[in-house]
Amino acid sequence: MAYEVRGVVARGKGAPVSVETVLVPDPGPGEAVVDVQACGVCHTDLHYREGGINDEFPFLLGHEAAGTVAAVGDGVTDVAVGDFVVLNWRAVCGQCRACRQGRLHYCFDTHNATQQMTLADGTELSPALGIGAFVEKTLVHSGQCTKVDPETPATAAGLLGC
Repeated sequence: MAYEVRGVVARGKGAPVSVETVLVPDPGPGEAVVDVQACGVCHTDLHYREGGINDEFPFLLGHEAAGTVAAVGDGVTDVAVGDFVVLNWRAVCGQCRACRQGRLHYCFDTHNATQQMTLADGTELSPALGIGAFVEKTLVHSGQCTKVDPETPATAAGLLGC
């Protein structure tokens, strides 16, 4: 059962953004659905809207976010339902040469969710930095979730993901 939520979408280069219905699928293997509690606005969102990152419109904007894990897919062991998390735009593989050397920021094979979030008409969305967090719930690879102290204000925690 997909979640029907509202999200901020950029449909074309330089066009005004709009709040639209977004369908978020149940998480598949290795994926998590996160209830977004806060998401900062980053200049990167403007770059996406202007087509400066790439031209895979429509984009689901937002990436510096924090929230609570709502559901996890098969095989997910690093986070659980109810965990308070910051969303990261890189889920490292842990297996490549860079990861084995402890240089995770150079990972050769980062991961994002396999499934796509869509608009109500079935149009696939491109989530900004693999997150797309200007939405009530988002689908990410579980490795994009970093658990943080639940006492941390979501508005502050989300900024750590940028």
